[in-house]
Amino acid sequence: MKTKTVYRNLDSHGQHRAPEVISEELPLIEKHLKRFNEDLPRLEVVVSQTKGKTRIEASLRLQLPTGLVVAREDGFEVEPVLRKAFADLRKRLERHLERLRHEPEYKRPARRKRLGALLPPARDAADADRRKLYFDLIEDHLDTVYNRVRRELTYLEANGDVPEGRLSASALVDAAILRGLETFEQRGEFSVDDWLTRIALETIRSEARAARRSVPEDAASLDHEPEEPAQEPTESDQEMFEFYQPDDNPVLEDLLADGAGTDPEQAAIQRETQLIVHRAIARLPDRWRQVVSLVDMDGLTAERAAQVLGCDQQEVESVLEKAHAFLAEILADHGKADESEATLQSLASDLPIPQPVDDRARIAAALAQAKELAGQDG
Repeated sequence: MKTKTVYRNLDSHGQHRAPEVISEELPLIEKHLKRFNEDLPRLEVVVSQTKGKTRIEASLRLQLPTGLVVAREDGFEVEPVLRKAFADLRKRLERHLERLRHEPEYKRPARRKRLGALLPPARDAADADRRKLYFDLIEDHLDTVYNRVRRELTYLEANGDVPEGRLSASALVDAAILRGLETFEQRGEFSVDDWLTRIALETIRSEARAARRSVPEDAASLDHEPEEPAQEPTESDQEMFEFYQPDDNPVLEDLLADGAGTDPEQAAIQRETQLIVHRAIARLPDRWRQVVSLVDMDGLTAERAAQVLGCDQQEVESVLEKAHAFLAEILADHGKADESEATLQSLASDLPIPQPVDDRARIAAALAQAKELAGQDG
C-alpha cells in the first residue's frame, strides 16, 4: 500500500506524535488488503489544525481498485482523533470487502422476504377491510415517514452506530408499516403523522440494535488470502473507480438544503457550514438528535415532539437548548460563530425526498389487493 501523509499547522506535540500513531495504525489497514496487488491501494492521510485554534481534524482517503473508502474525525488531541479516524476507516473497509464477497444481509432470508413483500395475503374479508382502513389512514403520510427514517438512518451510519449498508430506508419503512398494522386501532389521540413517526423511531432503534449484534452466517476471515488475486485494472477501470459513487447508501451530503439561487462561492460556503452542522448532529445522543430533527427540521412544536418521543415537554425544551449550545460551539470551533443562529434556522429548509416510486407502487399494490378481496367477499 502506498501512503501519503500531510500535516498542516500542527503544534510540536502533534508533529511528533502523529507520525508515530499513523505508523502503528497502517499495519492494521494493510492486513485487510491482501486481495489487492500491493502497489494498487493508495492511502492519503491529512492531519490539520486550524491556525490559532486547538481543534484537530484528520481525513483519511483510501483508494482501492474497487472503490474509494474515506473517514474523517475531529477533536482536540491528535492521538484520539487519529485512532478514531483509523478505526472508522477499518469499519468502512470491512463493509466494503463484505459487499465484494456478496455476503448476505444480517436478517434471516424469511424475514427479508416478509418485509420485501410487505404483507401476507389477507385472511378474510374482515382482515381486508381492516387493511383498507389502515392504508387509507397512512397513505398521505408515507413520504414524511420515509424522509424521517432515511434521515435517522443516515445519522446512525455516519456516527458508526449502524454498520454502513446493513439497513435500508425502504426495509425500515416496511417494518414500521407492518408494526403499525398490528396496533393502529390503539393509537389513541395521536395524529397519524406523529403516531407513524413514533413507530418508525422505535423500529429503527430495535433494528439498529439487531444490526450491531449481528454477524453474517457465512462470514469469512478477512485475514485469509483470496483464492484468486485481483487483476491489474485497465485505464478505463481506473477512471470508473475514481469517479464511481454508489447512490444506494445514504450520506450526510444528501441531507443538505438545495443551494440554488445563490452565487457559487456563497453556495459552497453555505454547503460547508451545513455539512459541519450535520456531522455534529450525527454525534448527538439519540434523544438529542431526534429532538433536533423533529423540532428544527420538521417544525414540530415542543409539545408534539414530546408526544412523539414519549417524554415531557420540559425535557424536550431542555434537550433542545443543550443541543443548540453544542452545535453553536462546534460552529465556533470552525470559525463560524457568526453564522450559528442562521445555520440552525436553515435546518428547516432541507428539501424532502419523495418515497421511491417502486416502494410506493408496492404499497399501493398491497392496498389494491386488499380492496379487491374486500369487494369480492362483499
